[in-house]
Amino acid sequence: MNLPERQRLILKEIVDRYIRLREPVSSRMILEDYGLRVSSATVRNDMNDLEAQGYIEKPYASSGRIPTAKGYRFFVDWLLDLSRLSKDERLEVVEAYQAPCLEVGETMRKTSLLLSSLTGCAAFVVPPEIDRTLLAQVAVARLAPQSMLLVVVSDIGVVEHGVVGVDGALTTEDVDRIAGLINRTLAGTSLGRLRTMSLEDEQFEGWYEPTVRQAMHILQQGLERETRPPLFLEGLMKVVGQLEAVDADRAMDRFLGLVRAVQDRRRFIRAVRELRAAREGLAVAVGDLPLAGTESFSVVSASYRPHDGVLGVIAPLWMDYSKAISTVSYVANRLEAFLAGSCVRATEETVDVE
Repeated sequence: MNLPERQRLILKEIVDRYIRLREPVSSRMILEDYGLRVSSATVRNDMNDLEAQGYIEKPYASSGRIPTAKGYRFFVDWLLDLSRLSKDERLEVVEAYQAPCLEVGETMRKTSLLLSSLTGCAAFVVPPEIDRTLLAQVAVARLAPQSMLLVVVSDIGVVEHGVVGVDGALTTEDVDRIAGLINRTLAGTSLGRLRTMSLEDEQFEGWYEPTVRQAMHILQQGLERETRPPLFLEGLMKVVGQLEAVDADRAMDRFLGLVRAVQDRRRFIRAVRELRAAREGLAVAVGDLPLAGTESFSVVSASYRPHDGVLGVIAPLWMDYSKAISTVSYVANRLEAFLAGSCVRATEETVDVE
């Protein structure tokens, strides 16, 4: 429904003032802030209309108004094209991605910390779908006759590293041949395909040779480990203070509901992806994330490439949407640019692991 211009102005002021001050807003406050050339009765009538349409409500009979979820959604739609970070905040994000960081998991952890720090919200990062990333190269080093260090570099950086066992004793020359064989023949293949690839089924040239079979065994052994959590989450305790500032009596119940919702991390990720559907860029859920326990919270999220990564922040419905939207959008763009160059940096710095 399209609102008259004055009611739009009044609604924006109510939402903005409530987010900043956490107190109900009266018609007198609206008149003082905007100096509207209308009577107090006219503003009250407009506020009554907004309440009747579900944009605002009274928390108790004699109070001013506070926004509803519908009111917050109106405010979010208005903000999407206006939100910007300050110069200092943009510089903080740029500097965060200047430090060398080749391992994908560490990059995700640092990004969630950065988002939480800048917004004061809980922050999450869903890594790119690792099985869709493409092998760039491997680096290997012989540790003992029957063990070696394996580093797997994909098109977004280092995705796996660790010690793998081998069948039979290997010399340094054997290790070099195995690394060369993998890098020559398998670069550009998705990691998901490599996990299940059969030398015989793929008609891999020379699949019967011991070196070829050993190379595939080592690579698949390295890719078997799933040590990386599917979700990086930081700053959850910040939500407690935000809840207590507005409704101390229900704060802990709401917080525990959120904790239960994010505890099953894969389920939380499914809910975020379901909400976003096939959308790229920003998406804002105002109390309507399809996950029990999140009804009192908003989620601002953004996708980043490659391979369907998602990041975002979580806070009560009265979050600072302007800061959240601008920060999430900017960080997603910077992370995307950083990952685009990660393969080059990782390739240059992991060729010699000995």
